[in-house]
Amino acid sequence: MAAALVSDDSFLDEYEDKALPIGYRFVPRDHELISFYLFNKIKGFQLPSDVVKNIDFYYLDPFHFSPCEFKHGRKNNEAYYFTKTKEIRSKMDRIERHTRNGYWKSRGKAEEIKHGDRIIGLKRLFVFHWRIPELGFGNWMMHEFSLHPTLLIPHPLFDEKIKAK
Repeated sequence: MAAALVSDDSFLDEYEDKALPIGYRFVPRDHELISFYLFNKIKGFQLPSDVVKNIDFYYLDPFHFSPCEFKHGRKNNEAYYFTKTKEIRSKMDRIERHTRNGYWKSRGKAEEIKHGDRIIGLKRLFVFHWRIPELGFGNWMMHEFSLHPTLLIPHPLFDEKIKAK
């Protein structure tokens, strides 16, 4: 599972990105996030860059993230993370998305991400809501990316790599 966190606040581009060479920006398309990052991460392959960090995303509130991490995307207000999801035990088909001070609520249906004619993943939109109703919802939204189940079906080439491990 990968998450792209977006803030409405525009942070200054004064923070240097150590993961990319000077002059490069990390502005991937949806199918590139799934094909080159999420798929490779799940399969244990080398990633093209270390821009996408591993964190325990659903245990942190949005204000815990450093402003210097929001330097990607077209408006320099996006951050990208890998995170594992935690299923709710009583409802194994649901994922827990609660933080200490709020929760991520889904907005709309999952969007299919295609590369050519093939569906390779799903993208869901979530908005952060505070637990205290008077605070309403924050100015944080998250796009959650997941692989389409057909990509996880074993392929002979991948089977050999997994057996070798």
